[in-house]
Amino acid sequence: MKNLPTKIRLIVILFAAICWMPATAQNGNPVQFLSEVSQSSLSNPAFHNKTEKLVIGLPLLSGGAFKWNANFSPDYLFSKNFDYSFGHFYGSLNEPGDIATVATLPLLYFSLKKDKRTIGISLSERIVVSGNFDQEILNFIDQGLLPYYGQEEEFGPVSLKTHLFRELAFSYAKQVTKKLSLGVRAKVLFGQYFYDIDNLKITIQTDEERQLLQIMPSGTYRISGPIKIIHNPIEGKTSIKPNLTAGDYFFKFRNMGAGIDLGFEYELNKQTTIAFAIADLGFTTLKSRVSDNTLSGTIDYTERNLYQSSNSDAPYYLEPRDALLALSDSLPYITSAKTVTQRQYELLPVKLNLMATHQLNERMKLNFSDNLTYYDGEANNYLSAYFNIFLGTRFELSSGLNLYNLEQVLPGFACSYTARGVQLYLATNNIAKLVQPSKAKNLNLRFGVNLLFSTQPK
Repeated sequence: MKNLPTKIRLIVILFAAICWMPATAQNGNPVQFLSEVSQSSLSNPAFHNKTEKLVIGLPLLSGGAFKWNANFSPDYLFSKNFDYSFGHFYGSLNEPGDIATVATLPLLYFSLKKDKRTIGISLSERIVVSGNFDQEILNFIDQGLLPYYGQEEEFGPVSLKTHLFRELAFSYAKQVTKKLSLGVRAKVLFGQYFYDIDNLKITIQTDEERQLLQIMPSGTYRISGPIKIIHNPIEGKTSIKPNLTAGDYFFKFRNMGAGIDLGFEYELNKQTTIAFAIADLGFTTLKSRVSDNTLSGTIDYTERNLYQSSNSDAPYYLEPRDALLALSDSLPYITSAKTVTQRQYELLPVKLNLMATHQLNERMKLNFSDNLTYYDGEANNYLSAYFNIFLGTRFELSSGLNLYNLEQVLPGFACSYTARGVQLYLATNNIAKLVQPSKAKNLNLRFGVNLLFSTQPK
């Protein structure tokens, strides 16, 4: 630290101070440190395309991203042979479950630098999922109904929000002065699917007189997407059926929203650069096929219909998967639906990114960044320090440490290979779990393949 300029030391102290903010998830990916990769501008629109070529990302590959953050890993539920056990999940968790995940599927990406300007166009599918649940509901699924006959129990709450939308973005970066670059990315967003259930609770009680075990789910959820609500007054049944149309595969203008990314990059001196960006400042809307659905009523089981799901060799066994399917088949009979006619607004996860780079020599540099994300009433923070080195003229390697929530130190890396007409890159903030994804509670992965085309006249 003593060999770094005073300004860099101050920036590191600022990062550490920000890191004390409450954190429950993670954001940020070391691809932002790969200066030769055009997709580094996704973290800050002021970053320029430094390949001096037209960059075209391969659909479904270039810019693909996956972020997983939870207090459990997939191997809590699944074994090596993909056999599942809710009992093992329950025994491993020992606390309420919490999950937040984000994924991006790229469909189109173009970037081109001309003189002091960089322009870009991208089209991608994005999904944001967050939720939490009472761990006791896992034990309920694992045990089945038979052990609860004659008892009275309540499970919950369970909350889950899923938001799928398409993003069409136009970016523009300009070198305003020799030291200052400004960038903006304007986004048009099209909501495709939305599901939000908050504080679902399940009560179990026994009607001794009628010899019935009664399950009473209670809660309200909102849903929007390529669906159709069908109410059968004779059966007292409200069903939600898929209803795909050609328009669902393209742009849904009735669910259109907007967003913007803003950023700048400033050169303090010949060795030191700072950058700041705010991303996903915007919203999607819900107007097409939106309904609020309420669960109220009882699902009754006679003694003959009770089952257990914990021992496949014992009598009355029903596999948990089949039991859950049977329960879901009963939900339409206790569901009432109401069409939402007024336009609804859903905010995006807002991200702040502060970054500093110190050039050690022509081939080596130090990077520091802090990523702060706010979504659905919760804030998260993610601090990184990386060392970059160019190996020859084509290979760039970045490795370092990530401080997550002041609790975990995760080793990460990023690398890119730039040939004459193609570029490959891969970046993750948790290299240890990249090779063991089934044990990952925190993983942030980004990868891509870019095609490069010269725009210089021959």
